[in-house]
Amino acid sequence: MMSKLKFLKKFFLNRKEIWAITPSSRFLANKVVCKNDIEKSWIILEIWAWTWSFTKKIFEYTQNKNKKIFIIEKDKDLYELLLKKFPQNKENIYNIDILNIEEILKEKNIEKIDLIISWLPFKSLPLEIFYFITKEFLPKYTFENTIFIQFSYFKNFSKMLEDYFLKVEKKSCFLNLPRAYIFRCKNFIPKRDC
Repeated sequence: MMSKLKFLKKFFLNRKEIWAITPSSRFLANKVVCKNDIEKSWIILEIWAWTWSFTKKIFEYTQNKNKKIFIIEKDKDLYELLLKKFPQNKENIYNIDILNIEEILKEKNIEKIDLIISWLPFKSLPLEIFYFITKEFLPKYTFENTIFIQFSYFKNFSKMLEDYFLKVEKKSCFLNLPRAYIFRCKNFIPKRDC
């Protein structure tokens, strides 16, 4: 796990993107990353690995080497830490912004993604990124059975997700500081013109 000192430094430099003052707990990781989801998915994407608590569970549950895993981290320092933490999985870790994800997916001949685990701070995303995700990325790379998992510190975040997914399930994790909410979504079909 990332040291609390390093995390606090990132927090003060990126307050709009990081809402917590401590790294996510293992309890949250256990609720976000489900072994059954990993086993059933062949193409897995984690958007912004941050403290790598989710990344660790993804690699831990991945037994089949034929699976294609993409761990995206735009912060250069955090990317370097990920490489040190998971040297055996370097080929799965990319230092890119989500806006450049298509280049990697096209290079690897990926047409659809089975499982997306997101740290994206939707409440503070620049409009350019928000529109790319909702109007280009998700419509193009998801299908009926794609599972999109997003965690947030905002309880009512499900209302926003319900504008984009037909199915949204919410769980909470009390053993995390602050309390976190996990949203498991399927069937990306925008209900309004966003």
